[in-house]
Amino acid sequence: MDTISRSKAVRLCIVAALLAVLVTAGLGAYALVQFTPVGKVLGIIRLLENTYYKDFDQAEILEGAARGVVAALGDPYSVYMTQEEWYEFYIRTSGEYSGIGVTITDKDGGVCIVSPMKGAPAEAAGLRVNDFIIKVDGKPVSSGDEAAALIRGPAGTEVTLTIYRDGDTFDVTIVREDITIAAVEYEMKEEGIGYIELITFNEGSALAMAEAMQELQRQGAKAIILDLRYNGGGLLDRCIDIARMFVPEGNVVTVKGKSFEETSYTSKGPGIDKPLFVLVNGGTASASEILAGAIQDYEVGTLIGTPTFGKGLVQNSYKLKDGSVVKVTIAEYFTPNGRSINGKGLEPDILVEGDEEQLAKAIELARAEVSGTS
Repeated sequence: MDTISRSKAVRLCIVAALLAVLVTAGLGAYALVQFTPVGKVLGIIRLLENTYYKDFDQAEILEGAARGVVAALGDPYSVYMTQEEWYEFYIRTSGEYSGIGVTITDKDGGVCIVSPMKGAPAEAAGLRVNDFIIKVDGKPVSSGDEAAALIRGPAGTEVTLTIYRDGDTFDVTIVREDITIAAVEYEMKEEGIGYIELITFNEGSALAMAEAMQELQRQGAKAIILDLRYNGGGLLDRCIDIARMFVPEGNVVTVKGKSFEETSYTSKGPGIDKPLFVLVNGGTASASEILAGAIQDYEVGTLIGTPTFGKGLVQNSYKLKDGSVVKVTIAEYFTPNGRSINGKGLEPDILVEGDEEQLAKAIELARAEVSGTS
């Protein structure tokens, strides 16, 4: 009898222990749902399912939640992208696409035009640096990637942008074209003065720059004008490759972040051996500022124009299992002298307003160098 009682007691203890584990797990799951931010979102969705006046797509709601999580950082360059939006972003860095030819970014909570590309439909339509795109074909846009996905489309079709400029809002209808971004254009401005316009930092930029430098050298260039105006940036690796053609041996840029190992990108030198004059303005952004900042810090060139845009942050992209992507700001970059450019931009060595006036000043200074006068 005692043996049976003890056996029952053991079984009861085991059952009680199992119940305790199950109850604990259940309470933990309950707590997860009820008392955490994840549970809060699920609770809101459940509330909407029960109370919202019409049916809705739960998948779209969850996509919005994912977008909102990243947006809550308050960083305009950290964004959530659907698989389709990521494809559009990738296309924009490849050098060829159909659209209107405009570089855009996120700024002050909106979509800002960094630069309309020369000769592209956006420039012909009168779009300007620092215009804000409010809507695309009547649809409000809140990020550059979202706007770009809507702006792109088959060549020959129209897209209407709602633009905010200097307190006014107006619509501009533009016909899309096949856009091929020539990374570099160059010519001899006059005897001894070579001119290179670096339009973007894409996969072909470094090779195109090397070819331009070689050809201008062959044509007798004794001074170089490097035009970085309206260059909204691009690929960091290509920027470093190009910087090595202009700056001496040493650091080009240092990248620092909380979970990003501090990294310095360097030049092996010897850099440029000719007088160099660099044109910059408010459309000079990101990778262009890295290049211009290194040139300025090493004092191997003179910056002419107006202050640059001020984008000194580095992003990396992380693909999720469903093909969507989170583009995250992981670090900030610093010039060789340790300057942070983000939100500030670069101050030119010589302040000159106006595109024609800036180029004229650069030619004047280059001419003086070529002729041996100061």
